[in-house]
Formats: sequence, C-alpha cells, structure tokens
Amino acid sequence: MSDIENKRRPWRRRGVVIAALAALAGFGYVAVQQFPANALPDLLGAAQRPLQPGEIHVQDIAADPKGYQGSILVRGVVARYASNDANLFALVDTREARACKSTGCAKFYLPVRIDAAVPKPKEWDELDVRGQIVADARITFLKAESVQSLGPIR
Repeated sequence: MSDIENKRRPWRRRGVVIAALAALAGFGYVAVQQFPANALPDLLGAAQRPLQPGEIHVQDIAADPKGYQGSILVRGVVARYASNDANLFALVDTREARACKSTGCAKFYLPVRIDAAVPKPKEWDELDVRGQIVADARITFLKAESVQSLGPIR
C-alpha cells in the first residue's frame, strides 16, 4: 500500500463512526416520538399504565407515610395478605414488582385495609386505591375508601 492510502483510512473510519452515531441518534429520536413521556416502557419493555392526575406510586409514600393528610390515590401491586386479618394486605410499587419479577424483593410494603364490602383483589393485581393514611396502636396503613383493579401485571 502506498502512503497516501494509509493516510486516508483513518478518515474513512471516522466517517463510518460518525454515520453510525447519526443513525443511532435518529433511531433514538423516532423511539421517543413513538412513546409519549407518560407511557415510556419500563426496563422489561412493557408500557406502564399512565397515572391519573394526583395519583402517586407506593414508593412515593415510603419516605414519610404519616406526612400524607386527607384522601390520596395510590397505585401498586398486591403482594400478600395478612395471615391473621383477611381485610389487610400489602401493596408494593408496580415498577419494583416488574423489575424484580417478584413481590418479595420490595423495599417498602404499604399495608392497606379494605372494608368487607370491597371485593378482595388477587395477588399480582395492579390497583388504584383511594384512601387515607391511618395510624393505630400497631401499624400505619392506608384505609381504603375505594379500590379499582387494573388487572394482573404478571
């Protein structure tokens, strides 16, 4: 090879790298346009259901559960039921349950108490629960006023 060809090759490589980066940026732009900000897929690729205005995730309550006054709307996944109380169950954050593929690895469990009149949701059901944070002698829990099942996430 001549010296002229050796001098041109680095420029060709740079051109290929620049073209590849431009293509990746274009694909990224198309992907962002395809999924609106409130419906971005999670790490597993499933589109999350958008939150209602004013609704919060279970993990948002973790820092200060007693700091929430009045009626709140919370989204989470049913993790388990209390063995000694059929109307008490635990909610975990939907995003955590999807990422772990288990409800046993959650960092925070929100106890929820429902009235006997409310249908009992199943484990792995994603719920929108409206209620108030209540503290009794034993635990702090969300006393459910209404429960809407969004279906299983599994």
